[in-house]
Amino acid sequence: MAGITNAEAATTLDLRFPTTGGTDYIAYSADGTSETASLARTSVGGTGWAAATVADPSVKANSTALTSAAASGTVTVSHFAIFSASTGGTQRTDWTAIAASKSLTAGDQLTWGIGTLQVTLT
Repeated sequence: MAGITNAEAATTLDLRFPTTGGTDYIAYSADGTSETASLARTSVGGTGWAAATVADPSVKANSTALTSAAASGTVTVSHFAIFSASTGGTQRTDWTAIAASKSLTAGDQLTWGIGTLQVTLT
């Protein structure tokens, strides 16, 4: 079976993670298998996604800087996943390792620079 084209991969990402009207949230994990209770999910926002790249892999990334709420306790964040709601909801991506783990203490926040939150499709 042949794969989809780069253009179709970009279109698919743009449909699943729209540039306007999206309701996605970033969840955090200390082990890559479960969500930490020490850091609330971060809203990507209704205009938080940029258009996907037409490439292999096609990449969907955040178009604005995103900052988490303050951590409620000490945690080392090593992974993230995208969910459909601020609590509960559907997990939309696998747990993905972040480039460098972030050690947080109570009150610390995590910031995603523009383009650093990425979802890919090959």
